[in-house]
Amino acid sequence: MAPHRKENFWATPYLINILDLVKVGVALLSLEGEILYANRQAEELLSESDLKGKNLNQFFEEEDRRLFWHNILTILKKEGVYEGEGFLVPRGGAGFIAQMHFLRYEPEGAEPFIVLTFQNLARLKKLEKSLEEARHLAFLGQMLADISHHIRNPILVIGGLARRLKEHPERAHDYASAVVYQCERLERLLQALERFVLLPSPRFRPVEIREIIEGLEARYKLEISGESPELVMNYSLDLPVFYTDPELLVEALGELIQNALEAHQAVGEKRPVLFEAKGNEKRILFKVEDYGEGIRVEALSFIFSPFFTTKPGHFGMGLTLASRIAGLLSGEIEVVNTYQPTVFQFLLPLDRRRPERRKLLS
Repeated sequence: MAPHRKENFWATPYLINILDLVKVGVALLSLEGEILYANRQAEELLSESDLKGKNLNQFFEEEDRRLFWHNILTILKKEGVYEGEGFLVPRGGAGFIAQMHFLRYEPEGAEPFIVLTFQNLARLKKLEKSLEEARHLAFLGQMLADISHHIRNPILVIGGLARRLKEHPERAHDYASAVVYQCERLERLLQALERFVLLPSPRFRPVEIREIIEGLEARYKLEISGESPELVMNYSLDLPVFYTDPELLVEALGELIQNALEAHQAVGEKRPVLFEAKGNEKRILFKVEDYGEGIRVEALSFIFSPFFTTKPGHFGMGLTLASRIAGLLSGEIEVVNTYQPTVFQFLLPLDRRRPERRKLLS
């Protein structure tokens, strides 16, 4: 004889009292999303005094009800568990980002149901933002010290030249030329700093590889053309569409290419810098190779730091800018080989969003 099925075996006063003490929202759902039970914290988070009988999908925005909620149920049916962030909208209240954990539970002798725990991430997000701001302030403090050093030297030189000019007016042309050079150096430094500080927030959209290649070809038209090109680009226009900010990506890749071109110029290398773009179902990979002096082991951990450079007359902001843009685009830059050739890789996901937020899962 089949065992007797208890529909609400979990609905005991003892268990309910315990769940009401938990400081996260807890809800038990039918396989279709109907709320069978919700603890006090869940009711407070969703601004409802009685959630029983309501469907959880009514607390999602319309687009998420159509796509995200459908995919959560699909994943639970196939895998039995789902964890992720979602935007919940209490009735008559402000929405919030929730960290949600779903578990499909099939107890012996009872109807299967879904266990949901969730919490408002606003406090955690605020804490993360505070930590990020603290790291940023520390970074700016170190950067300010470096800026002071780079600005102080030209100013001291300009001051010394001005005094010499006053004492030796017959050498005005020589001293004036030196002053102009130092002023131009300061202007370049301020332009580099302005670009780094005022870098705009990314505007993500679907992008084809053709757009990125055309941006780079326009930027390095002279280096690509000619019988002996300084830059060779290998790519396929059949690469998948990816989700990024094309202007920022072109700028970051341009900094990697420029770094490689300068490495060749420093040693008189006749071979071209090699640029390659390829991809798969998960990501796009850009690679830049040069045959310059390479990267010393002791310098490897500093190459993305502001003002670190081994090139005379340079400020060392190019790779720093490229690294910052990579972070903004959810990508990363790696040094995969340090000498003959020196190889930088820029890895970029096809889409920052999880699959369940982009398309219906079957």
